[in-house]
Amino acid sequence: MRPPTPPQLRQVVVRLHELGHSYSEIAEVTGLGYATVNRVLRLFRETNGLAPRAPGGGNYSPIRGRVEQALRELVAMTPDATVAELSVALREQQGVSTSRSAVQRALLRMALSRKKRVS
Repeated sequence: MRPPTPPQLRQVVVRLHELGHSYSEIAEVTGLGYATVNRVLRLFRETNGLAPRAPGGGNYSPIRGRVEQALRELVAMTPDATVAELSVALREQQGVSTSRSAVQRALLRMALSRKKRVS
């Protein structure tokens, strides 16, 4: 991910636009891409400021709180279960639709080992 466009360059983009230059001309003069010029000017129109927006959040795992506790109990009851089997059991018990890899990551977060093959 690239760093945000510097504030001074953002000011130049807005100033050039106020002077009547087109997006293409601004992009050529500043060395920025057309899309970057568009984003800077849209941000200025929407917020009347030039500060970059905060980075977006991520997708949080549904395996937290009570669901995590249920997963711990499942592992304790069936220690030989594979991650795929735990994923299916968790879906049936808790109604949480999640992937095998999400269950794997949750097990790693909880410092629990995993079963790789069926016994």
